[in-house]
Amino acid sequence: MYKGQSRFRLSWYLRKKNQLHLWMSVICLIFISFSLFGSVGLWFRGRIFPRISVSGIPIGNLSSAEAAGLLEQRIQTFQTAPISLSFSDRTFQLLPLDISLRYGIWETISRAYIYGRRNGLIVVPEFARTVLRGVDIPLEYAFNDQALEATLSAMVAAIEVPSIPPSIRVLEKPDPDTNSRIAVDPGEMGRAVDISSLRRELHQRFQSLSKLPIVIQIQPQEPAFPDSDVDLTRMRAEHLLGKRLVIAYPGTDKALQQTWELSDRDVIDFLSFAGGFNREKIASYSASLASSINRPPENATFRFEGGRVVEFAPEKEGLALRVGETVEDLIKAFSSLESSEKKEMSLVLPVLKTKPAITTADVNSLGIRELVGQGISTFHGSIANREYNIALASSRINGILIPPGETFSFNHWVGDVSSASGFRQAYIIKDGQTILDDGGGVCQVSTTLFRAVLASGLPVVERRAHSYRVGYYEQNSKAGFDATVFSPSTDFRFINDTPYHLLIQTSVNTTSHRLIVEIYGASDGRKATINNYRMWDVSPPPPDLYQDDPTLPAGSVKQVDWKAWGAKVKFDYRVERGDTILFEKTFVSNYRPWQSVFLRGTGG
Repeated sequence: MYKGQSRFRLSWYLRKKNQLHLWMSVICLIFISFSLFGSVGLWFRGRIFPRISVSGIPIGNLSSAEAAGLLEQRIQTFQTAPISLSFSDRTFQLLPLDISLRYGIWETISRAYIYGRRNGLIVVPEFARTVLRGVDIPLEYAFNDQALEATLSAMVAAIEVPSIPPSIRVLEKPDPDTNSRIAVDPGEMGRAVDISSLRRELHQRFQSLSKLPIVIQIQPQEPAFPDSDVDLTRMRAEHLLGKRLVIAYPGTDKALQQTWELSDRDVIDFLSFAGGFNREKIASYSASLASSINRPPENATFRFEGGRVVEFAPEKEGLALRVGETVEDLIKAFSSLESSEKKEMSLVLPVLKTKPAITTADVNSLGIRELVGQGISTFHGSIANREYNIALASSRINGILIPPGETFSFNHWVGDVSSASGFRQAYIIKDGQTILDDGGGVCQVSTTLFRAVLASGLPVVERRAHSYRVGYYEQNSKAGFDATVFSPSTDFRFINDTPYHLLIQTSVNTTSHRLIVEIYGASDGRKATINNYRMWDVSPPPPDLYQDDPTLPAGSVKQVDWKAWGAKVKFDYRVERGDTILFEKTFVSNYRPWQSVFLRGTGG
C-alpha cells in the first residue's frame, strides 16, 4: 500500500467520526429539548404560562377559573364607579353601566391560555417571549355606541361654543370715529371638543380598567374669515350704499303683478366675506319669492242646477318660479349693481306658466248636458266632527271633471286625510277595530259616490266593503252598498268610459243629515240594473264589550261602537245599451258580526 493511500483513508475515517459525533449531539439536544418542554407542558397543564397579563393585570401561573375570577372582580369594581371627565371648572361623570359596557372575560382568558400552545404542544417562540419579555393580552369589551354618543353629545353641547362669523350692518348715521355708515363685527372665537381624542382616552380606560380622570381636550375655532377679507367686504359694502334692486313679476293678470324692492341694507346683507355673494342666503330668498308666486293651474269650472250652469269661473294659468335660474339672475344683478355706478337696477323674474287641462274655451264642448246618476245617504246620529269631515271630503270631489277614458281615484282627489289637512278626529274602522282617528266620516262620501257610480252605469275598478255593517250606510239602503277607503292601501276607483266629460257635484245638509252625490254628463243610451240581491249567513253580534278609559271621568260610560249582525251580501250589476251588454260585475260583501263597545271611565 502506498503512503498516499494510507493518509487518504485516515482522513476519511476522521470525517466520518466527526459527523457521527455531530449527529449524536443533535439527537441528544432534541431529546433534552423535548424532555424539557414536555416537563414544562406538564408543569403548566391547566395553567396560564408565566408573565402573561390581561390589560396589565398579571394572570400568569393561574388556572383559567382563577384568572376569570380575578378579572371579574376588577371589572365589577370598574363598572360600578364613574369615570370623571373634566374641562376647566366643569366635571362630568360617565358610568360604564349606563352605556352597557360589558367584557368578554372567557374569550380573553381563552386567548391568554392558548398563547404559547398549539394542539397540546408548546410553541417555542411564543413561550420564549412570555419568559423573556412577558405578554399582555388586550381585554375584549363592547358597549352601546348610541348610549355613549348620547352621553358625549350632552357633554359637547355643554362645552362647545360656536365661533361667531363676522357680520356687517348699515348704520343710520356715520360712525364718529370712522365717518362710515358701515359697521363690521369681526366675530368671536369659538371652541370645539376634540372628540377623537376623547374617544381614544375612553377606550384606553375601558380596556385598562383605569379610573384615572380624563381632561377633555379643546380645539380653538377661529372666526371663518381673516381681517383682510373683512376689510375688503367693508369696502364693497360702502360702494353699495344708496343702491337698490327692484324685482318684478309683471304677469298677464294685473291682480298678480308684484314687485319687490331690495334696499342697500338688503343687498349688503347678501355679501359674502369669502368674496361674491352668499349663495345660500340668495337661494333661501328665492324660495320665499316662489312661495308667494307659485300656484297650480286651475281648470274652468261650472255647476249644474236644474239642467243649467249657474256658477262659472274662468281658468287660471299655473305659475312656477324657476328657483335655480332666479338664484343665478340675482347673483348677476347684485354683481352688476356693485360694479356699476347706477343707483338702481331691475330684474324680471323667470316664471314658468302652465296651461290648465280645461280652459274656458272648452266649457261648451265637454258634452255635459244632464244628470246621469245620483247617490244618496244619510248620517243621522253622527257627532259634530264626523259631520265636519263629511262636508270637507265632499268639497274635495265637488266640481271634479273626469275626461273620457280617465280613471277616477277617490284617494287622489280627497288627498291627505289627517289633522294637517284639516280633518278632525272621529271614529273609523282600522285594523278590525273602531278607533278615534283623523278623518272619520270620509267613507260616507266614498259610499255615496259608489251608489252614484252604480246609478250612472260606470265600470267600477276598485271597491271594498267595510269589515262590518255600519248603521249609517243602512239608514236609507240595503246592506252591501258601501265602499270603504283608507289611503294608500284601499281606494275607490271607477272609469269614465263614456265619450263625454263627467262632472261630480256634491251637496251636504247637516240639518237633514243628508249627503247627495250627482254625476252629470251625457247619456249614451246605457242602462244600469241591479239583480239577484241576496243576503245569507246572518249571524248575531257578540256580547257587549266594556273597556276602561282613563281619559273619561270615573263612573261615566260612553258608547263608541254599536252592535251589528254579521252577513254575506252579493248582487249582480249589469250595464246594457239596447240589446248589447256593455259589462257585468258581481259585488260581494262579507260583514263580520260586531259587538257594542262601551268606554268605562276610570279617570279623576
